[in-house]
Amino acid sequence: MSEAVLSIRGLRTTFRTPTGVFPAVDGVDLEVGKGETLGIVGESGCGKSVTALSILRLLPEPPAAIEAGEIFFDGRDLLRLPLAELRKIRGNRVAMIFQEPMTSLNPVLTAGVQIEEVLEVHTQLNRKDRRARVIELLDLVGMPSPETTLRAYPHQLSGGMRQRIMIAMALACHPDVLIADEPTTALDVTIQAQILELIDTLKQRFQMAVLLITHDLGVVAEWAQRIAVFYAGRVVETGPVERIFGSPRHPYTQGLLLSMPGLTSARRTPLHVIPGIVSDLIARPSGCSFRGRCARADAVCERDDPALERVGSDSSVACHHPLPEGEGRA
Repeated sequence: MSEAVLSIRGLRTTFRTPTGVFPAVDGVDLEVGKGETLGIVGESGCGKSVTALSILRLLPEPPAAIEAGEIFFDGRDLLRLPLAELRKIRGNRVAMIFQEPMTSLNPVLTAGVQIEEVLEVHTQLNRKDRRARVIELLDLVGMPSPETTLRAYPHQLSGGMRQRIMIAMALACHPDVLIADEPTTALDVTIQAQILELIDTLKQRFQMAVLLITHDLGVVAEWAQRIAVFYAGRVVETGPVERIFGSPRHPYTQGLLLSMPGLTSARRTPLHVIPGIVSDLIARPSGCSFRGRCARADAVCERDDPALERVGSDSSVACHHPLPEGEGRA
C-alpha cells in the first residue's frame, strides 16, 4: 500500500442507551493510502457507518461519545482539532457520500444551491464562478443538461441522479479522502454499476483515497484493492482483495464469503448461514466475540480476546486459530 493518507488507531465510539453503554466501535485500527479503495464490509450494526461518521465527528454527542483513539490526516489528529479547524477539512479535504440521498439532501433547496453552498464555505470563488463550477461538476458526474438539473429539487430527480448530486457535492473541492457509505443502496444494478464506475474514475483522476462501505461483497471484489472485515465493532481481518477472497483466514470472513449466492449454484441449494447471533455488546462476554458462532472455538477463545495481528506480509487477522492458508477458500 502507498503511504497512508488517513490512519485510524484504537477508535472507540459508544452510545449511551437506557440499558447501558453500547460500544458501537471498539478499538478499530484502519488506514487507507493515496489512490486506494479500501472496502469495509460486515453485518448490519457491526460499526462500519459509525466509524465513518466518527472520522468527521458527525455523531450527536450525546448520546454518542468518542471515548478513545486517534484519526490522523495530514499530520493532525481530527479527534483533537478545534471544531472551527475541523470544519475547514470536513467537506473540503475529507468528504462523504451518505447512505440515502433523499434524506441527506435538503428538500427545499435546488441541487445547484446545495452544491454551491460547499464552494461558498470552502473557496473564494465569486457567485458567477461558483455557478460555472457547479455546472462543471454536474457535467463531471454525468448529469444530463446540467443547466436544467441545477434548478431541480431533489424530489424531481431519480435515485441515481440524486446520488450523482451527492457525489458532485463531495467532489466539489477535490478531497484527498472520500468516504462512500453504501453509495448504491436502493439503486438498480445498472445504476449501481454507473455510480461505482464514476467513483472509481474520479478516484483515479484525482488520486483520492476512498473508504467504500458496503454489504455487497461483489462490489468490493470489483472495485476495492483492500478489505477490512468488521464484526461486533472491531476489525477481524484485513488484506488485499485477491488474498481474502481466495484464502480468508478468519472463520467469520469465510462465513461471509460462503453466504454469497453463486451464479452456478444449484437452484434449490440453500445458502450457507452463519449460526447464532451477535453477542450482547453492552455486556460483552470475555474472550472472542465470535466464539459462540465459531466451530474452531476452544477454552483460549473463551478466556482471551484476540488482537489484530499481522499474518504474512500484507494481511492481519484477529483470531487465536486462523484458518491455514488455502483452507478457508470459499
